Amino acid sequence: MKKNITSKIKRMICAALAVTLVLALANPGEVFAAKAKKKAAAKKVVVVLDPGHDTVHHGCSYNGFEEGYANLAIAMYCKQELERYNGVTVYLTRTTLDCPYGADPASSTGCLAGRVNFAKSVGANVIVSLHNDYDPDMDPAQCGSKIIIPNAFYRPDICLAGFSLAQNILPALTSTGLTVNNWKTDPNGTGICTRSSSISTYPDGTPKDYYALINKSKSAGIPAVIVEHAFCTSPSDLQNHLSTPEQLARLGVADATGIARYFGLSLR
Repeated sequence: MKKNITSKIKRMICAALAVTLVLALANPGEVFAAKAKKKAAAKKVVVVLDPGHDTVHHGCSYNGFEEGYANLAIAMYCKQELERYNGVTVYLTRTTLDCPYGADPASSTGCLAGRVNFAKSVGANVIVSLHNDYDPDMDPAQCGSKIIIPNAFYRPDICLAGFSLAQNILPALTSTGLTVNNWKTDPNGTGICTRSSSISTYPDGTPKDYYALINKSKSAGIPAVIVEHAFCTSPSDLQNHLSTPEQLARLGVADATGIARYFGLSLR
């Protein structure tokens, strides 16, 4: 019991220190956006778009909506829009409905590692993983967009880069009519959140990011964010944002607009 209490106290202290570090920096989003723009001006930016899930590692499925299909469509529209900008090369981690990184339906670990390894092999500056959400309680109040970013542990610079990227993407998404989601597992009202593991740690002993794509990307030195565009279990989101190719195209264009703003890219 004493060991468990001590462990909890350590985690609380680490969390407090991490938050303090983030808040101590004035306008962290602006600082990292400026760095991203400087990098874009110096050389070609490489963006890897990750359409989440596939026909082996299924995403949410509800009322005729299949997440893996929608995510791929959004990613293709996003790639098409991003390629209208100067100085950017765009890759997709998958271009079909099938899984290209290992077809073990019982585990997505190998698939996610493969996606990150692919991003590393092409020299990705960022990974933007495109998803949609599902509320198991069928709560219609769970709707709108949120973006999950790396936590502030281990590599706080990657956290701040992810935060800045999210700050640019989220307003572009809400401009389509989506609301900002106040995630019930981490309510803060901003639509930008983190999630840490309670059992796994980074090499320095701090809590790992819960999502494998983010923690593997952080270990590879690449900022990665997970964009949850909308909820298929929200009647409004499903009807107004996830039901037609035109609606999915608007989401892809919004993602591209936010990414382009982050890097300070200009249209051709």
